[in-house]
Amino acid sequence: MSLKGWLLLFFFASTSMAAQPAKPVVVQKSEKVNNALRLIAAKDDLGFRIYVQKIYRETIRRGEWYQIKGIINASSDRVGLDLIPFWNSRNPGDFHEVDILLGKSDDLVLSGRFEEAFGYAQKAAQKLKTEAPSRKEARAMLPYAYHSMGRALFGAKRFDDAVTVYQWLNTTYPDFRQVLFEKMWSAFKAGRVEIALGAIASLRSAYFPKYLPVEAYLIQAYLLRRLCREADLAQVGRELDQYERFLINAKVNDWVENDPSSKILWRLSKPSPPQNEILSLVPRAERDAEKAKIADALNRRFEKIRPILLKNLRTIRAFEHLTTLTDTHALLKPVQSMKDRDELLKMNLEVWPADAKEDWLDEVGKHILIGESLCEKTGSK
Repeated sequence: MSLKGWLLLFFFASTSMAAQPAKPVVVQKSEKVNNALRLIAAKDDLGFRIYVQKIYRETIRRGEWYQIKGIINASSDRVGLDLIPFWNSRNPGDFHEVDILLGKSDDLVLSGRFEEAFGYAQKAAQKLKTEAPSRKEARAMLPYAYHSMGRALFGAKRFDDAVTVYQWLNTTYPDFRQVLFEKMWSAFKAGRVEIALGAIASLRSAYFPKYLPVEAYLIQAYLLRRLCREADLAQVGRELDQYERFLINAKVNDWVENDPSSKILWRLSKPSPPQNEILSLVPRAERDAEKAKIADALNRRFEKIRPILLKNLRTIRAFEHLTTLTDTHALLKPVQSMKDRDELLKMNLEVWPADAKEDWLDEVGKHILIGESLCEKTGSK
């Protein structure tokens, strides 16, 4: 599912408004929009976050709502990813065609009707792509439609197609780490060893946290076993041990460094340079209250999620013989050979060494494993 299905960290707003036919979006900037732009231009991210919550409760015209939606989408890596579904729930009741299409796609995914869900998400993407050259809001929304398409394709078990769609997204998308994780699963289910391990290599980029999503270790270990790469498999085991020790000893400020969405919020809860704060729009008392709310929510989330992560890590370590997993036992045979570089290049994919010491930002997400199966050398069957 896409934005509609995201879990909110602080906000639990809902709406039962019926979809209406789309009308032209008002482009004239109102006082609310101008104030929002002032806060963003001043890099007053905490002030913007609080201001959005304040005007959420006020009367909002359709044009204002869409313009602020675009500002939030473009700045979510600064003001908090949770503001996206929060603001979407405040739609004033006159839905744009794209919102209707993506809303239907979400509903169909939840009901398990993945092919139909893909059709609606694809229509939304096509419309946004047509509007993108002239509308900033459309350019900001297009990646979210692609993400919905990828998820629907995965649910429909069209794993190769899902991989293709996920490769349309890049590091400018706020939830790109999640995209890489889902691409890894899609490639794994499609039997595409080089892309699955390449997605994991991208997750190891310096642009992301040190530790991987827990399931990425499981997939990596399974594929390395199938490639008979025992030394690499042992390294994964050492990384799991290190991650477990980290979680046992971590404080909330350590944990947020490994959780991108929480890290954004943690930064907002800390003291900020006074020269960036527009106190005429957001007074000091409101800022202090928001910081306290963020810190409290993150502490509670950390205490809740730490035992879950530890349990999952220990479960993965228990699966030393991953071929016993019923879901994956028949998926991949022991890999005796892999595509060479020329074959990969013919597939219109960019090839990057997974062990490179330095990543360029536009390379992240394009890694493909360049290596070999050791099964023939070790005599494994």
